[in-house]
Amino acid sequence: IITEVSRPWWEALARCEVAVQQCARCQHWIFYPRSFCPACGGRELAWHVVDGSATLYTWSVARVPVAPAFAHLDQPVLAVAELGIGIRVPTSLCDVSHEDVRIGMALSPVFDSDTYPGVSLLRYRPAQGVE
Repeated sequence: IITEVSRPWWEALARCEVAVQQCARCQHWIFYPRSFCPACGGRELAWHVVDGSATLYTWSVARVPVAPAFAHLDQPVLAVAELGIGIRVPTSLCDVSHEDVRIGMALSPVFDSDTYPGVSLLRYRPAQGVE
């Protein structure tokens, strides 16, 4: 669900950018979008476009759909990607077989506007040229 607090996240993804909040008081990077800083309680949060490259923090294969909206997906690789600024975002992997997924692998962002009409999702694939 897109809320007023999360709208800048979704708008950035629609532009093929990754934007996250940062607290003006303590400089803490924040994800998921919210109206206050979880580190210091500050309410002066600004959105910044950041490098979407990431490393794979953890992953799992969803063998059974968790909701009807995901029934069309055939055993997707659900993951958590860690951006260079230290935040972790939930995602799914594409263009990789289950056998080739490795914790710590370098990832490149994929801005998926095809899976769900009207919404762009941040997904990841293995980064090219990185072992």
